[in-house]
Amino acid sequence: MKKLQQQLTELQKFIELGDKQNKTISKVGSYWHIDHTLRVFNGIPQALKNSNPQNFEPKWSFLKWTIMTFKKIPRGKGRAPKHVLPEDHITKTDLLQQIQLAENGLNDIEQLDAQCHFKHPLFGHLDLKESQKFLAIHTEHHLKILRDIFK
Repeated sequence: MKKLQQQLTELQKFIELGDKQNKTISKVGSYWHIDHTLRVFNGIPQALKNSNPQNFEPKWSFLKWTIMTFKKIPRGKGRAPKHVLPEDHITKTDLLQQIQLAENGLNDIEQLDAQCHFKHPLFGHLDLKESQKFLAIHTEHHLKILRDIFK
């Protein structure tokens, strides 16, 4: 949980730097990456809270194993589901509100059953521990892009 909190702090620092473009790094600007990351960051705890632990069905896949083992998502390979894609116009105020929601979500996660789960579109059900790990990996993926944009 400490890592996730540190990642949120770093995202907030990038928000303060404004929306920056660097087309050699990414087709979209920094606010797009922050917004997408926060949509995922807020969606996973909500899905965990809404899940029924008795319905948890683990699934093995090579892609899941690779990403969870090496803790790295390759750039430019994945496609995000529509519900976590940012809107056309992203404001600093919107992002700061999402940061607050993310912090609240982190606090909520700590009280959940270990079999609470979220259904990843490619990996299937991820239990609480796997969800937290995936959230850190996904956030780090976008933080690396943000760091490169602001170099």
